[in-house]
Amino acid sequence: MPLTLTQLHTFARLAEIGNFTRTADELALSQPAVTQQVRALADHFGTPLFDMVGRRPVLTDAGAFLAQRAVDVLSAAAALEREMREFADARFGTLDIGATVTIGNYTVLPTVAAFRKAHPTATVRLYVANTVAMVADIRSRRFGVALVEGPVRDPKILVEPYATDELTLIVPPHGHRLSDRTSIDPSELDGEAFAAREEGSGTRTVAEDALRAAGVTPNVVLTLPSGEGVARAVEAGVGVAILPLIVVERAVAAGRVRSVRVTGVDFTRPFSIIRLRERTPSPLAQRFLTMLRGG
Repeated sequence: MPLTLTQLHTFARLAEIGNFTRTADELALSQPAVTQQVRALADHFGTPLFDMVGRRPVLTDAGAFLAQRAVDVLSAAAALEREMREFADARFGTLDIGATVTIGNYTVLPTVAAFRKAHPTATVRLYVANTVAMVADIRSRRFGVALVEGPVRDPKILVEPYATDELTLIVPPHGHRLSDRTSIDPSELDGEAFAAREEGSGTRTVAEDALRAAGVTPNVVLTLPSGEGVARAVEAGVGVAILPLIVVERAVAAGRVRSVRVTGVDFTRPFSIIRLRERTPSPLAQRFLTMLRGG
């Protein structure tokens, strides 16, 4: 029969009190129940734990050794129970969360700051990569939750939209045939040189899908790993690009690039929470997602 914490607790109290009746009273047990638990421990280890001197139990050498170690085990078990309750209540722990580049570098940081204020003993580790990498990390269980801007079509992954975003066409501020335009027809982008994020980027996937739906196949001549790099390439005259408004708003305001509307093309997209269908988010992740959904 396996050793139990209840048996150890009863034995430890008897070893300290030195009296069966008072031990039974303290633990709200019958005296035979105390005797039975101590005997079960002795049988489990195959050695006597007490000698009876008159009516007083006196620890054997084996009993004295077990009493000392039982205190350590029970203390560790109490600490484990306390820590697990704190973990379940999201009072401490580490939150590992993934995010695609636009979300990780721009939109999610206010939520992270609010979460840290509400959970000052928690640690947040934010991993940033493109949508394809985020899906792979979720599937490999590197972390339980990720926030993505690209489409995800995987039956094992639960996708929950939580916000929307909008992309815009940007062009050089001067010297380009579209620099003085405020809006264009999508056909005017046929053959135009594009700078873009790498393949696997949610921004690139959404932009190219929207243009192809309008009959335009983008001619990507330069790829870069960040939206800021793509905007700089447009500013330098490499070509045009389609990027999130939040990424280019400062560059547009400063006159480094211009934003041009493409008529009849929907450049809105959802931001989504993704996670494995069969994986339960940690208590900290649940609290974080509640804050995220609440805006």
